Amino acid sequence: MTPLDRFRRIGRLVLGHYPTPVQEMARLRAHLRTRPRLWIKRDDWTGPGFGGNKVRKLEYYLWKALRQGYDTVITCGAETSNHCRVTAALAAQCGLECHLALNPAAQGGRPASLLLDELYGAVIHRVPGRDGRAPEMARLAGELRAAGRRPMEIPLGASTPLGALGFVHAVSELKTAPAVIVHSTSSGGTQAGLLAGLALFGFAGTRVVGVSADDPAAEIAETVRGIVARIEVDLGAPACSLQREILVDDRFTGPGYGVPSAESEEALRLLARTEGIVLDPVYTAKAFAGLLGLLRDGGLEGESDVLFWHTGGQLALFSAA
Repeated sequence: MTPLDRFRRIGRLVLGHYPTPVQEMARLRAHLRTRPRLWIKRDDWTGPGFGGNKVRKLEYYLWKALRQGYDTVITCGAETSNHCRVTAALAAQCGLECHLALNPAAQGGRPASLLLDELYGAVIHRVPGRDGRAPEMARLAGELRAAGRRPMEIPLGASTPLGALGFVHAVSELKTAPAVIVHSTSSGGTQAGLLAGLALFGFAGTRVVGVSADDPAAEIAETVRGIVARIEVDLGAPACSLQREILVDDRFTGPGYGVPSAESEEALRLLARTEGIVLDPVYTAKAFAGLLGLLRDGGLEGESDVLFWHTGGQLALFSAA
């Protein structure tokens, strides 16, 4: 059995709306006067929990949860977390109890995602900072098991070999191979899945550029490399057969995670005014600033087609109060 055959046999729920569309950004291209044709993959339209890239990852986790008899899911993030919001939505859809360990958001106010977490019925457990999230998840899991429950812990962002399979599958939606894919990268699962998927589905010539939302390039690249290596093991693929060049650009993180920069605000406004497409301030606006930077400094001038993979998250623009 080939690695691709093994991949196709792994169970997943189909909870999103696929394939998400690919649209050409002709007005943006004309505005920038750039040579490559520009495209956008609309994973902000995946559907549940206001969409985004986390739907794809959680379809694999929740299939496993239902198949193996778990009755509760636990995960973590910031109060603005797209992953936590989508987990809460899909858990409600699947009839699973949901617990979220959340730290305060970088910006003030009550985030819209936090309101939705509560509307979806998630039980919120507050921690003071990022370092407290994993210990709180472990504590909750132990407490729930002692009470006779069966909790599944889903790591931050579902950015694991299992979650990354969502983006291996996403590659199968591409009818043609772009020369370059640009996207937001942080916890590494999306980039790892894209790289492994391109290798599995035979798109050998496509480069993937992840634009960091927070962490240093070398740190993210090492995480991505580790996830791809584990996917190889899980699919019975030869070592390094799914590995590709890991390109991470960390020049556009701005003042810090969740804090807009001048470049990201320009990118958000430019795409909205040329194509009527809205980005989010935490991830995709910084990634799109990275795309604009590559276009303007000539880093993509020799390419024919460039695809920006929109991973969602626009609710971070809004406050619930």
